[in-house]
Amino acid sequence: MIRWFAILIPFLFFTPASAHDWYPWECCSGFDRAPVEKVNTHDLDLIVSSKLGSVTVPASFPRRESKDNRMHVCMRQEEGRMKLICIFMPPPG
Repeated sequence: MIRWFAILIPFLFFTPASAHDWYPWECCSGFDRAPVEKVNTHDLDLIVSSKLGSVTVPASFPRRESKDNRMHVCMRQEEGRMKLICIFMPPPG
């Protein structure tokens, strides 16, 4: 009985990692992150859309490297419009 309890203890405290556990907390802290579903361009800016909405990514906005070779965006609603927090791009190459 004690042996089974010792084996089951880790499963009570650890859950399987989700596919996007690599999102940094400082920019994608809650439910404000999602894979990009659509990309458009406007001049040098990108307009990205996800299940959260759409947001413009200025050409000068810092990009982070995606860990799964897909584009992801973190955004949240502020003052009636979407605010870009972070953008993750697939590594070059």
